[in-house]
Amino acid sequence: MMDNNIKNRIKIDIAGTRFTVLSVENEEYTRAVAEKLNDEINTVRRAAPGLPLSSAVMLAALNICDNMTKAEEDADRLRLQIKEYLNDAAKYRSSFEEVARENEKLKKDMEIYKKRLGEKTKAVIEPSPLSPAVKAVRKSSVAEAEDETEDNLTFFGSGKRKK
Repeated sequence: MMDNNIKNRIKIDIAGTRFTVLSVENEEYTRAVAEKLNDEINTVRRAAPGLPLSSAVMLAALNICDNMTKAEEDADRLRLQIKEYLNDAAKYRSSFEEVARENEKLKKDMEIYKKRLGEKTKAVIEPSPLSPAVKAVRKSSVAEAEDETEDNLTFFGSGKRKK
C-alpha cells in the first residue's frame, strides 16, 4: 500500500462506462478489483438478460456486499478460534513448563538418592577400620579356634589322635 498522500490516477471500465479513479492502491490491484465487479455484473446480466444495467449493477453490488459480509463473519470466527487455540497453547505451555520443572527436581532428587545409596553400599562393602580392642578380641578368638582345631586333629593311617 502506498503513502496516503499519494494518489494514483487509474482509468478503468465498468459495465461499458469509463472512469478515472484516484486510489492509494497500485494500478494492478485497482484493475483487478474493477474486473471482479465487471464479472459480477455480467453474472447477474446472464441470469436476468432483460434486467436494466442499473438494476444489474445494484444486484451485483448486493451480491458483493453479501460475500464481503460473510467473509468478515468467517474472519471473525477464525480470529476467535485462533484466540482460543492460542489460549489453549498457553495453558499447555504452562503445564509443560510445570512438568519440566518437576522433572528436573525429580532428576536432582534421584541423583541425591543415588549418591546416598552409593555411600551406604560402599560402607557395607568396605569394612570400617577396627579399633585396637576389637582387633585384640578377634585375634584371641582366632587363636582359641586354632587351639581347639589342633586338639581334634586325626592323622590318617595312624589311628591315633595327636594331643
